[in-house]
Amino acid sequence: MSRQFNVLVVDDDESTRKFLYSVLEAEGHTCQLADSLSTAELLLRQQQMDLALVDLYLGTENGLNVLDLLKVTQPQCKCVVMTAHATLETVTRSLSGGALEYLSKPLLIDDLLSLLQKLESRRPSETEIAPAGPAPETAIVGRSAKMLEVYRAIARVAGSNASVLILGASGTGKELVARAIHSHSPRAHMPFMPINCGAFPETLLESELFGYEKGAFTGASADHAGLFEAAHGGTLFLDEVSETKPGFQVNLLRALQDQQVRRVGSNKYVPVDVRILAASNKNLEELIGTGSFREDLYYRLSVVTIQLPTLAERREDIPLLVQHFLKLSNQRNKRDIRITAQGVQVLANLSWPGNVRELENFIERLAIFCVSGEIGVADVEREASNKRKFAAAAAAASGEGGTTLLDVERQHIVRVLQDSRGNKSKAARALGIERKTLYEKARRLGIDLQVNKL
Repeated sequence: MSRQFNVLVVDDDESTRKFLYSVLEAEGHTCQLADSLSTAELLLRQQQMDLALVDLYLGTENGLNVLDLLKVTQPQCKCVVMTAHATLETVTRSLSGGALEYLSKPLLIDDLLSLLQKLESRRPSETEIAPAGPAPETAIVGRSAKMLEVYRAIARVAGSNASVLILGASGTGKELVARAIHSHSPRAHMPFMPINCGAFPETLLESELFGYEKGAFTGASADHAGLFEAAHGGTLFLDEVSETKPGFQVNLLRALQDQQVRRVGSNKYVPVDVRILAASNKNLEELIGTGSFREDLYYRLSVVTIQLPTLAERREDIPLLVQHFLKLSNQRNKRDIRITAQGVQVLANLSWPGNVRELENFIERLAIFCVSGEIGVADVEREASNKRKFAAAAAAASGEGGTTLLDVERQHIVRVLQDSRGNKSKAARALGIERKTLYEKARRLGIDLQVNKL
Protein backbone atom coordinates (compact mmCIF):
# COMPACT_ATOMS: atom_id res chain seq x y z
CA MET A 1 0.00 0.00 0.00
CA SER A 2 1.37 3.39 -0.95
CA ARG A 3 2.00 5.97 1.73
CA GLN A 4 -0.48 8.77 2.24
CA PHE A 5 0.69 12.29 3.02
CA ASN A 6 -0.81 15.29 4.66
CA VAL A 7 0.23 18.04 2.26
CA LEU A 8 0.29 21.78 2.89
CA VAL A 9 -0.12 23.91 -0.26
CA VAL A 10 0.99 27.53 0.16
CA ASP A 11 0.17 29.65 -2.90
CA ASP A 12 -1.50 33.02 -3.36
CA ASP A 13 -3.02 31.91 -6.69
CA GLU A 14 -6.45 30.34 -6.17
CA SER A 15 -6.41 28.32 -9.40
CA THR A 16 -3.09 26.72 -8.44
CA ARG A 17 -4.40 25.83 -4.99
CA LYS A 18 -7.52 24.22 -6.50
CA PHE A 19 -5.47 22.32 -9.07
CA LEU A 20 -3.10 20.89 -6.48
CA TYR A 21 -5.96 20.07 -4.12
CA SER A 22 -7.79 18.05 -6.79
CA VAL A 23 -4.67 16.13 -7.85
CA LEU A 24 -3.53 15.34 -4.31
CA GLU A 25 -6.97 14.29 -3.10
CA ALA A 26 -7.44 12.10 -6.20
CA GLU A 27 -4.16 10.35 -5.35
CA GLY A 28 -5.39 9.57 -1.83
CA HIS A 29 -3.52 12.29 0.05
CA THR A 30 -5.05 14.91 2.35
CA CYS A 31 -4.48 18.55 1.46
CA GLN A 32 -4.49 21.77 3.48
CA LEU A 33 -4.55 25.13 1.67
CA ALA A 34 -2.95 28.44 2.63
CA ASP A 35 -2.84 31.66 0.63
CA SER A 36 -0.36 33.52 2.85
CA LEU A 37 2.51 33.07 5.27
CA SER A 38 0.30 33.73 8.30
CA THR A 39 -2.26 31.09 7.26
CA ALA A 40 0.56 28.59 6.63
CA GLU A 41 1.97 29.26 10.08
CA LEU A 42 -1.44 28.71 11.68
CA LEU A 43 -1.89 25.36 9.92
CA LEU A 44 1.63 24.25 10.83
CA ARG A 45 0.86 24.98 14.47
CA GLN A 46 -2.33 22.92 14.30
CA GLN A 47 -1.51 19.88 12.15
CA GLN A 48 1.34 17.51 11.43
CA MET A 49 2.45 17.87 7.78
CA ASP A 50 4.49 15.46 5.67
CA LEU A 51 5.04 17.73 2.68
CA ALA A 52 4.74 21.43 1.93
CA LEU A 53 4.33 22.73 -1.63
CA VAL A 54 5.28 26.40 -1.43
CA ASP A 55 5.11 29.15 -4.03
CA LEU A 56 8.31 31.21 -3.99
CA TYR A 57 6.45 34.51 -4.38
CA LEU A 58 3.40 34.96 -2.12
CA GLY A 59 2.32 38.41 -3.23
CA THR A 60 4.62 40.71 -1.27
CA GLU A 61 5.84 37.85 0.94
CA ASN A 62 8.75 35.49 0.36
CA GLY A 63 7.86 31.81 0.22
CA LEU A 64 11.30 30.89 1.53
CA ASN A 65 10.10 32.10 4.93
CA VAL A 66 7.98 28.94 5.04
CA LEU A 67 11.24 26.99 5.07
CA ASP A 68 12.26 28.87 8.20
CA LEU A 69 8.87 28.10 9.76
CA LEU A 70 9.26 24.40 9.01
CA LYS A 71 12.68 24.27 10.65
CA VAL A 72 11.13 25.61 13.86
CA THR A 73 7.71 23.95 13.88
CA GLN A 74 8.04 20.72 11.87
CA PRO A 75 11.64 19.96 10.84
CA GLN A 76 10.67 16.50 9.56
CA CYS A 77 8.29 17.98 6.96
CA LYS A 78 9.71 18.01 3.43
CA CYS A 79 9.36 21.17 1.36
CA VAL A 80 9.10 21.67 -2.40
CA VAL A 81 9.40 25.21 -3.80
CA MET A 82 7.41 26.26 -6.88
CA THR A 83 7.75 29.29 -9.15
CA ALA A 84 7.11 30.48 -12.68
CA HIS A 85 10.33 32.51 -12.60
CA ALA A 86 13.12 29.98 -12.23
CA THR A 87 16.68 31.28 -12.05
CA LEU A 88 19.91 29.76 -10.82
CA GLU A 89 19.74 32.04 -7.78
CA THR A 90 16.21 31.03 -6.76
CA VAL A 91 16.97 27.32 -7.23
CA THR A 92 20.14 27.57 -5.17
CA ARG A 93 18.51 29.64 -2.43
CA SER A 94 15.67 27.13 -2.19
CA LEU A 95 17.85 24.02 -2.07
CA SER A 96 20.44 25.57 0.25
CA GLY A 97 17.57 26.68 2.50
CA GLY A 98 16.44 23.08 2.94
CA ALA A 99 13.97 22.50 0.11
CA LEU A 100 13.81 18.93 -1.16
CA GLU A 101 13.04 19.88 -4.75
CA TYR A 102 12.20 22.78 -7.01
CA LEU A 103 9.31 22.69 -9.49
CA SER A 104 8.72 25.13 -12.34
CA LYS A 105 5.28 26.52 -13.11
CA PRO A 106 3.02 25.84 -14.86
CA LEU A 107 3.03 22.59 -12.91
CA LEU A 108 2.72 19.33 -14.81
CA ILE A 109 0.74 16.49 -13.25
CA ASP A 110 3.43 13.96 -14.24
CA ASP A 111 6.10 15.98 -12.40
CA LEU A 112 3.96 16.16 -9.27
CA LEU A 113 3.12 12.44 -9.34
CA SER A 114 6.77 11.56 -9.91
CA LEU A 115 7.71 13.64 -6.88
CA LEU A 116 5.10 11.90 -4.71
CA GLN A 117 6.38 8.50 -5.85
CA LYS A 118 9.90 9.46 -4.84
CA LEU A 119 8.66 10.52 -1.42
CA GLU A 120 6.71 7.28 -1.01
CA SER A 121 9.84 5.20 -1.67
CA ARG A 122 12.08 7.36 0.52
CA ARG A 123 13.06 5.95 3.90
CA PRO A 124 12.08 8.22 6.82
CA SER A 125 15.72 8.49 7.94
CA GLU A 126 16.96 9.79 4.62
CA THR A 127 18.11 13.40 4.63
CA GLU A 128 19.06 15.82 1.91
CA ILE A 129 22.51 17.33 1.46
CA ALA A 130 22.14 20.93 0.35
CA PRO A 131 24.85 23.35 -0.74
CA ALA A 132 25.88 25.97 1.76
CA GLY A 133 26.42 29.69 1.37
CA PRO A 134 24.63 32.61 -0.28
CA ALA A 135 23.44 32.70 -3.87
CA PRO A 136 25.32 35.43 -5.73
CA GLU A 137 24.11 36.80 -9.02
CA THR A 138 25.32 35.02 -12.14
CA ALA A 139 25.15 35.70 -15.85
CA ILE A 140 23.18 32.52 -16.65
CA VAL A 141 19.76 33.28 -18.09
CA GLY A 142 16.89 30.92 -18.86
CA ARG A 143 13.70 29.42 -17.47
CA SER A 144 13.20 26.46 -19.79
CA ALA A 145 12.89 22.92 -18.43
CA LYS A 146 16.37 22.05 -19.68
CA MET A 147 17.93 25.06 -17.98
CA LEU A 148 16.08 24.23 -14.76
CA GLU A 149 17.84 20.85 -14.86
CA VAL A 150 21.17 22.66 -15.22
CA TYR A 151 20.30 24.91 -12.26
CA ARG A 152 19.42 21.89 -10.14
CA ALA A 153 22.70 20.22 -11.02
CA ILE A 154 24.72 23.33 -10.15
CA ALA A 155 22.89 23.77 -6.85
CA ARG A 156 23.38 20.10 -5.87
CA VAL A 157 27.06 19.85 -6.76
CA ALA A 158 28.33 23.30 -5.78
CA GLY A 159 28.71 22.52 -2.08
CA SER A 160 30.87 19.46 -2.68
CA ASN A 161 34.48 19.07 -3.81
CA ALA A 162 33.57 16.69 -6.64
CA SER A 163 35.16 17.18 -10.05
CA VAL A 164 32.60 18.27 -12.64
CA LEU A 165 32.73 17.74 -16.40
CA ILE A 166 30.65 20.31 -18.29
CA LEU A 167 29.68 19.22 -21.80
CA GLY A 168 28.06 21.30 -24.51
CA ALA A 169 28.48 22.77 -27.97
CA SER A 170 30.55 25.91 -28.47
CA GLY A 171 28.76 29.02 -27.25
CA THR A 172 26.41 27.27 -24.80
CA GLY A 173 27.96 28.86 -21.70
CA LYS A 174 30.25 26.21 -20.22
CA GLU A 175 32.52 28.73 -18.47
CA LEU A 176 29.49 30.53 -17.03
CA VAL A 177 28.38 27.24 -15.46
CA ALA A 178 31.88 26.66 -14.08
CA ARG A 179 31.93 30.14 -12.55
CA ALA A 180 28.46 29.58 -11.08
CA ILE A 181 29.57 26.32 -9.43
CA HIS A 182 32.59 28.11 -7.96
CA SER A 183 30.64 31.16 -6.79
CA HIS A 184 28.04 29.00 -5.01
CA SER A 185 30.67 26.81 -3.34
CA PRO A 186 32.56 27.13 -0.04
CA ARG A 187 35.58 28.07 -2.19
CA ALA A 188 33.86 31.19 -3.55
CA HIS A 189 36.20 33.56 -1.66
CA MET A 190 39.26 31.84 -3.16
CA PRO A 191 40.64 32.13 -6.75
CA PHE A 192 38.84 30.87 -9.83
CA MET A 193 41.51 30.18 -12.47
CA PRO A 194 40.34 29.37 -16.03
CA ILE A 195 42.58 28.15 -18.82
CA ASN A 196 41.73 27.17 -22.40
CA CYS A 197 43.72 24.00 -22.93
CA GLY A 198 43.33 24.25 -26.70
CA ALA A 199 45.10 27.62 -26.84
CA PHE A 200 48.52 26.26 -25.82
CA PRO A 201 50.94 23.72 -27.28
CA GLU A 202 51.58 20.76 -24.97
CA THR A 203 54.89 21.96 -23.47
CA LEU A 204 53.63 25.49 -22.84
CA LEU A 205 50.38 24.18 -21.32
CA GLU A 206 52.39 22.09 -18.86
CA SER A 207 54.45 25.07 -17.73
CA GLU A 208 51.32 27.23 -17.46
CA LEU A 209 49.57 24.72 -15.22
CA PHE A 210 52.45 23.26 -13.22
CA GLY A 211 54.86 26.21 -13.25
CA TYR A 212 58.60 26.13 -13.90
CA GLU A 213 61.93 26.78 -12.25
CA LYS A 214 64.43 29.41 -13.33
CA GLY A 215 66.58 28.02 -16.15
CA ALA A 216 64.20 25.15 -16.94
CA PHE A 217 64.15 26.27 -20.58
CA THR A 218 65.21 29.19 -22.74
CA GLY A 219 63.44 32.31 -21.49
CA ALA A 220 62.75 30.95 -17.99
CA SER A 221 64.53 33.83 -16.25
CA ALA A 222 62.76 33.40 -12.90
CA ASP A 223 60.74 30.88 -10.91
CA HIS A 224 57.10 30.81 -11.98
CA ALA A 225 54.15 29.34 -10.06
CA GLY A 226 51.62 27.60 -12.30
CA LEU A 227 47.85 27.84 -12.20
CA PHE A 228 47.56 24.84 -9.89
CA GLU A 229 49.48 26.75 -7.24
CA ALA A 230 47.73 30.04 -8.05
CA ALA A 231 44.35 28.36 -7.58
CA HIS A 232 45.29 26.82 -4.21
CA GLY A 233 42.17 26.70 -2.05
CA GLY A 234 40.00 27.61 -5.03
CA THR A 235 38.91 26.23 -8.38
CA LEU A 236 40.80 25.42 -11.59
CA PHE A 237 38.71 25.37 -14.76
CA LEU A 238 40.16 23.35 -17.65
CA ASP A 239 38.26 24.51 -20.73
CA GLU A 240 38.40 22.37 -23.89
CA VAL A 241 40.24 19.62 -22.00
CA SER A 242 39.62 17.35 -25.00
CA GLU A 243 42.33 19.28 -26.89
CA THR A 244 45.12 18.01 -24.61
CA LYS A 245 47.59 15.36 -25.76
CA PRO A 246 47.89 11.89 -24.13
CA GLY A 247 51.39 12.71 -22.85
CA PHE A 248 50.15 15.75 -21.00
CA GLN A 249 47.08 13.85 -19.77
CA VAL A 250 49.34 11.46 -17.83
CA ASN A 251 50.88 14.36 -15.88
CA LEU A 252 47.47 15.95 -15.32
CA LEU A 253 46.04 12.71 -13.99
CA ARG A 254 48.96 12.35 -11.58
CA ALA A 255 48.42 15.89 -10.27
CA LEU A 256 44.72 15.25 -9.74
CA GLN A 257 45.28 11.95 -7.97
CA ASP A 258 48.10 13.13 -5.69
CA GLN A 259 46.95 16.75 -5.21
CA GLN A 260 50.50 17.90 -5.74
CA VAL A 261 52.46 19.30 -8.68
CA ARG A 262 56.07 19.38 -9.78
CA ARG A 263 57.26 22.45 -11.59
CA VAL A 264 59.04 21.99 -14.90
CA GLY A 265 62.76 21.74 -14.14
CA SER A 266 62.26 20.87 -10.47
CA ASN A 267 62.47 17.60 -8.52
CA LYS A 268 60.29 18.83 -5.65
CA TYR A 269 56.53 18.38 -5.32
CA VAL A 270 54.26 21.17 -4.10
CA PRO A 271 50.97 20.16 -2.38
CA VAL A 272 47.87 21.89 -3.74
CA ASP A 273 44.22 22.03 -2.67
CA VAL A 274 42.31 22.65 -5.89
CA ARG A 275 38.87 21.72 -7.12
CA ILE A 276 38.83 20.73 -10.79
CA LEU A 277 36.10 21.71 -13.25
CA ALA A 278 36.58 20.73 -16.88
CA ALA A 279 34.67 21.38 -20.10
CA SER A 280 34.54 20.01 -23.61
CA ASN A 281 32.51 20.50 -26.77
CA LYS A 282 33.47 17.00 -27.94
CA ASN A 283 32.28 13.55 -26.94
CA LEU A 284 35.09 12.32 -24.68
CA GLU A 285 33.84 8.74 -24.73
CA GLU A 286 34.33 8.70 -28.51
CA LEU A 287 37.83 10.15 -28.07
CA ILE A 288 38.59 7.35 -25.60
CA GLY A 289 37.60 4.88 -28.30
CA THR A 290 40.09 6.40 -30.74
CA GLY A 291 42.86 6.48 -28.12
CA SER A 292 43.17 10.28 -28.05
CA PHE A 293 41.83 10.69 -24.51
CA ARG A 294 42.72 8.62 -21.45
CA GLU A 295 39.88 6.66 -19.92
CA ASP A 296 41.26 6.97 -16.37
CA LEU A 297 41.46 10.75 -16.71
CA TYR A 298 37.90 10.86 -18.02
CA TYR A 299 36.58 9.09 -14.93
CA ARG A 300 38.66 11.33 -12.69
CA LEU A 301 37.15 14.46 -14.31
CA SER A 302 33.55 13.26 -14.68
CA VAL A 303 32.53 12.45 -11.11
CA VAL A 304 29.54 14.62 -12.01
CA THR A 305 28.61 15.52 -15.60
CA ILE A 306 26.47 18.50 -16.61
CA GLN A 307 25.19 18.55 -20.20
CA LEU A 308 24.29 22.01 -21.52
CA PRO A 309 21.50 22.31 -24.07
CA THR A 310 21.98 24.07 -27.39
CA LEU A 311 19.96 27.21 -28.01
CA ALA A 312 17.79 25.21 -30.42
CA GLU A 313 16.86 22.96 -27.50
CA ARG A 314 15.83 25.90 -25.30
CA ARG A 315 14.32 28.21 -27.90
CA GLU A 316 11.72 29.46 -25.39
CA ASP A 317 14.59 31.20 -23.54
CA ILE A 318 15.50 33.40 -26.52
CA PRO A 319 13.21 36.34 -25.54
CA LEU A 320 14.77 36.41 -22.05
CA LEU A 321 18.27 36.25 -23.50
CA VAL A 322 17.51 39.02 -25.99
CA GLN A 323 16.35 41.38 -23.23
CA HIS A 324 19.32 40.40 -21.05
CA PHE A 325 21.91 41.08 -23.76
CA LEU A 326 20.21 44.30 -24.82
CA LYS A 327 20.30 45.50 -21.21
CA LEU A 328 24.02 44.71 -20.97
CA SER A 329 24.68 46.52 -24.26
CA ASN A 330 22.78 49.59 -23.04
CA GLN A 331 24.81 49.62 -19.83
CA ARG A 332 28.13 49.35 -21.67
CA ASN A 333 27.31 51.98 -24.26
CA LYS A 334 25.15 54.27 -22.07
CA ARG A 335 22.19 54.03 -24.44
CA ASP A 336 18.51 53.16 -24.14
CA ILE A 337 17.84 50.88 -27.09
CA ARG A 338 14.59 48.87 -27.10
CA ILE A 339 13.32 46.04 -29.27
CA THR A 340 9.77 45.39 -30.46
CA ALA A 341 7.91 42.18 -29.60
CA GLN A 342 7.79 41.39 -33.32
CA GLY A 343 11.56 41.80 -33.55
CA VAL A 344 12.03 39.36 -30.66
CA GLN A 345 9.76 36.87 -32.39
CA VAL A 346 11.86 37.00 -35.56
CA LEU A 347 14.99 36.36 -33.48
CA ALA A 348 13.31 33.40 -31.79
CA ASN A 349 12.65 31.82 -35.20
CA LEU A 350 16.20 32.20 -36.52
CA SER A 351 18.84 29.47 -36.48
CA TRP A 352 21.69 29.93 -33.97
CA PRO A 353 24.45 27.39 -34.68
CA GLY A 354 26.80 29.48 -32.52
CA ASN A 355 24.29 29.22 -29.67
CA VAL A 356 24.08 31.85 -26.92
CA ARG A 357 27.39 33.47 -27.84
CA GLU A 358 26.22 34.04 -31.42
CA LEU A 359 22.93 35.51 -30.22
CA GLU A 360 24.77 37.86 -27.86
CA ASN A 361 27.02 39.15 -30.66
CA PHE A 362 24.00 39.53 -32.93
CA ILE A 363 22.15 41.66 -30.35
CA GLU A 364 25.27 43.78 -29.81
CA ARG A 365 25.48 44.53 -33.54
CA LEU A 366 21.77 45.39 -33.69
CA ALA A 367 22.17 47.79 -30.76
CA ILE A 368 25.30 49.44 -32.14
CA PHE A 369 23.78 50.20 -35.53
CA CYS A 370 20.32 51.18 -34.22
CA VAL A 371 19.73 54.90 -34.86
CA SER A 372 16.02 55.19 -34.03
CA GLY A 373 16.27 53.90 -30.47
CA GLU A 374 14.07 50.90 -31.25
CA ILE A 375 15.03 47.66 -33.00
CA GLY A 376 12.24 46.44 -35.27
CA VAL A 377 11.59 43.55 -37.62
CA ALA A 378 13.32 45.30 -40.55
CA ASP A 379 16.50 45.79 -38.48
CA VAL A 380 16.58 42.14 -37.42
CA GLU A 381 15.91 40.87 -40.93
CA ARG A 382 18.62 43.11 -42.43
CA GLU A 383 21.24 41.87 -39.97
CA ALA A 384 20.01 38.29 -40.44
CA SER A 385 20.48 38.71 -44.18
CA ASN A 386 24.08 39.81 -43.62
CA LYS A 387 24.55 36.82 -41.33
CA ARG A 388 23.26 34.43 -44.01
CA LYS A 389 25.46 36.04 -46.69
CA PHE A 390 28.55 35.58 -44.54
CA ALA A 391 27.61 31.98 -43.77
CA ALA A 392 27.08 31.29 -47.46
CA ALA A 393 30.43 32.89 -48.33
CA ALA A 394 32.17 30.81 -45.67
CA ALA A 395 30.52 27.66 -47.02
CA ALA A 396 31.61 28.55 -50.56
CA ALA A 397 35.14 29.18 -49.32
CA SER A 398 35.35 25.63 -48.03
CA GLY A 399 34.70 24.24 -51.54
CA GLU A 400 37.18 23.71 -54.33
CA GLY A 401 38.25 26.70 -56.38
CA GLY A 402 36.41 29.20 -54.17
CA THR A 403 37.63 32.19 -52.25
CA THR A 404 39.80 31.22 -49.29
CA LEU A 405 38.35 31.36 -45.80
CA LEU A 406 40.87 34.07 -44.91
CA ASP A 407 39.51 36.16 -47.80
CA VAL A 408 35.97 35.73 -46.48
CA GLU A 409 37.09 36.75 -42.99
CA ARG A 410 38.89 39.80 -44.39
CA GLN A 411 35.83 40.86 -46.40
CA HIS A 412 33.58 40.52 -43.37
CA ILE A 413 35.87 42.59 -41.13
CA VAL A 414 36.20 45.27 -43.81
CA ARG A 415 32.40 45.45 -44.15
CA VAL A 416 31.95 45.84 -40.38
CA LEU A 417 34.63 48.56 -40.31
CA GLN A 418 32.83 50.37 -43.09
CA ASP A 419 29.49 50.09 -41.25
CA SER A 420 31.09 51.47 -38.08
CA ARG A 421 32.82 54.27 -40.06
CA GLY A 422 36.26 53.13 -38.99
CA ASN A 423 35.46 53.16 -35.24
CA LYS A 424 37.64 50.27 -34.04
CA SER A 425 35.93 49.83 -30.67
CA LYS A 426 32.49 49.71 -32.27
CA ALA A 427 33.70 47.31 -34.97
CA ALA A 428 35.28 44.97 -32.40
CA ARG A 429 32.03 44.84 -30.42
CA ALA A 430 30.04 44.14 -33.57
CA LEU A 431 32.43 41.31 -34.45
CA GLY A 432 32.20 39.89 -30.94
CA ILE A 433 35.94 40.16 -30.30
CA GLU A 434 38.25 42.30 -28.18
CA ARG A 435 39.84 45.37 -29.75
CA LYS A 436 43.34 43.88 -29.46
CA THR A 437 42.10 40.82 -31.37
CA LEU A 438 40.84 43.13 -34.11
CA TYR A 439 44.32 44.67 -34.41
CA GLU A 440 45.90 41.22 -34.58
CA LYS A 441 43.49 40.08 -37.29
CA ALA A 442 43.99 43.31 -39.25
CA ARG A 443 47.76 42.83 -39.18
CA ARG A 444 47.45 39.18 -40.25
CA LEU A 445 44.92 39.90 -43.01
CA GLY A 446 46.54 43.09 -44.30
CA ILE A 447 43.70 45.46 -43.35
CA ASP A 448 44.61 49.13 -42.96
CA LEU A 449 42.83 50.30 -39.82
CA GLN A 450 43.87 53.91 -40.42
CA VAL A 451 41.51 54.17 -43.38
CA ASN A 452 38.03 55.23 -42.29
CA LYS A 453 36.22 53.80 -45.33
CA LEU A 454 37.89 50.80 -46.91
